[in-house]
Amino acid sequence: MSNTKRRTKRTAVGIGVMAFMLLAAGCGGNDNGNKNADKTEGQSTAASTASDKGDAKSTEEAKALKDLKITRLYHGAMETFKGSDTINSNRLIDKLREESGFNIQYEALPLENPSQKISIIFASGDVPDIMTIAGKSDYFKLAKQGALEPLDDLIAKEMPNVSNMAGEEALNAVKFDGKIYAIPYRQAQKVGNGLLARTDVLKELGLKEPGTLDEFYETMKTIKEKKNIAPLSIATSNPGYFFDGFTPFAAAFGVATPTKIKDGKLVFSWVQPEYKEFLETMKKWYDEGLLDQEFAIKKGTQDTLINGTAVFTPMYWGSVPEIDNALKDKNEGGTVGFIAPPVGKNGESGLQDSSISTTYIIIPKQAKNKLGAAQYLNFLYTPETDELVNYGIEGTDYNKKDGVITQTPEQSANIPWRSIYPLGDTDAGFAARLKAKGLLPYYEPLLQYKKLREETNYAPSVEAYDAKFTELRNYMEENSMKFIMGKRSLSEFDSYVKDFNAKGGQDAIDAMNAWFASK
Repeated sequence: MSNTKRRTKRTAVGIGVMAFMLLAAGCGGNDNGNKNADKTEGQSTAASTASDKGDAKSTEEAKALKDLKITRLYHGAMETFKGSDTINSNRLIDKLREESGFNIQYEALPLENPSQKISIIFASGDVPDIMTIAGKSDYFKLAKQGALEPLDDLIAKEMPNVSNMAGEEALNAVKFDGKIYAIPYRQAQKVGNGLLARTDVLKELGLKEPGTLDEFYETMKTIKEKKNIAPLSIATSNPGYFFDGFTPFAAAFGVATPTKIKDGKLVFSWVQPEYKEFLETMKKWYDEGLLDQEFAIKKGTQDTLINGTAVFTPMYWGSVPEIDNALKDKNEGGTVGFIAPPVGKNGESGLQDSSISTTYIIIPKQAKNKLGAAQYLNFLYTPETDELVNYGIEGTDYNKKDGVITQTPEQSANIPWRSIYPLGDTDAGFAARLKAKGLLPYYEPLLQYKKLREETNYAPSVEAYDAKFTELRNYMEENSMKFIMGKRSLSEFDSYVKDFNAKGGQDAIDAMNAWFASK
């Protein structure tokens, strides 16, 4: 997606850990302490059903424990507590406890290598009731090992509000052996990178915002002639950065996503004839000095727009305020704004869709309070709780009149840690946080452009594809940069395609098509 969304392979769970988890997977039930548990809304129905069947033990298990332990991924907001406030002691979590009826306790996984910590937690047997994990590979690994509680019945009976967070397609994507073992952590952000321009330079030179790919090329030629700079700056030095940078231009050729649909089947975009056309165009721009000659070693491009050595760059919307403020500080009249991604000869264009979740909410098989976990998640997924976790306490952190919420920047700044507590994001909550931080003007302009969907993001784990994806992507990026810079001749594109398929590309896409055909 953006510079903040880098996909990396997680540390594998050790053989000993897996063995332990397989042995322990069936030991998730817990009768101790249930006699003293308070019932919360919805528990009476479950208990009555069990009683009707004459099953006393089932009745006892239908009572949720009051204590509820939640382990979530690290969040930067955890560093913003002040005074005596902590993650488990502040007015917001006190209100969540009061409203939900659960004594919730949050803890965070480490920022570095959370997968290793997750493995240790599962091996110890001392698991939380709710946990968030990142990455499809980690999730499906745990599901295959029997370490996770199937959620189908809990969703049907205890979590009707899950539909506010995850639709049928998203839930189908997390199924293993026909069962749901996770709730995708909904991501309200719909787009990450856009094409940012120094709009003052365009105005200075009397240039209109280019619409087509050809117009973009002519605009860059004029800028180079008048300013003697490479107008387009892109940073692709790290693995995974290539398409974050080149997406607006690859989209004009219909190859901005890893796969595309052709003749009813999925194919890798990176080996298609139109991908070669994309590379040829980028090479032309590079050879003519329109594309930054150091794009392959750059780590960032903010400075190029700030100091005026470039006019265009793909940029994550959340990074634009830094550029905007730097230009204002220089007081030289510099301005920036997002422009439309250029349209190719076949009318194709767009930006990457970043709304698919790569984080999952699970209930471990060994959890002591599975019913409480489901009921708390259902509580979190109500509009009322969403308002609480996104705005805080009414009358203190925000005001509401005739259904309209108002929150001053000062009120919002007093509770920056509130974003720790949701386990899924809503459009309203996302917009509220962006508005409070003054970020909506940087994000909203991108919503008008077409979002390019990657179909495989909605697939369950396909081992032949998942196991090879990073290697194939790295091979594509390495050779694409060589093709653009002339370090490898594009006359060798067919040889590149042959090698790509020999490295597992053909087997990977064949395996993914087995899923795609069954949709």
